[in-house]
Amino acid sequence: MRRDSPPAFACRLFQTVLPVPYQGALLGDLIEEYTLRAESTSPSAATRWFWGQACRSIPFIVGSSFRTGDWLMSASAATGLFVVMGMLKFAADFMITKLVAPEQTTYIVLAPIVFLAITSIGGYAAGRIRCGTAVFLAFIVMITVGVLIAVKACPVPVPWWYQFGFLTLGPLSVLLTPVLFGVLTRSEESTT
Repeated sequence: MRRDSPPAFACRLFQTVLPVPYQGALLGDLIEEYTLRAESTSPSAATRWFWGQACRSIPFIVGSSFRTGDWLMSASAATGLFVVMGMLKFAADFMITKLVAPEQTTYIVLAPIVFLAITSIGGYAAGRIRCGTAVFLAFIVMITVGVLIAVKACPVPVPWWYQFGFLTLGPLSVLLTPVLFGVLTRSEESTT
């Protein structure tokens, strides 16, 4: 990382949630302020400031998408992706139980791997489709896992940390996959 460049991961996180028309202006202002702070204080203090801005801004950015109506397209795309992810999960579960490991304990071991792989694929696709779609998809995944935990859908008793892992890592993998791979939507690619 250069001295005058902000954390790349935080920049990608902003790009994931910012509406496309405002990305250049908002991210440019933050990068400019980061550069000024890095020169006047220290790069580590500027990095802490940048991450603080990221953590404080994301809830407001998501909230503003509700007010402007951008959320409807993102929510629709997320719902469609969730249906596709559900079909993939059903197919993977069927293959595991019928062909690979008919024992329930083996399925319990393989289930997190399949779940994280499918949520990562969904997060990647959400990042490619539209900026806010990954946020909505993560929310849908979190609600679904919470409901499945509440109704005790798993026939074998599992410890609390197993359930907590699904509840936290599923939505995180949806959100972080587009950020980690630097996924750009089609409209962003045309502007760069």
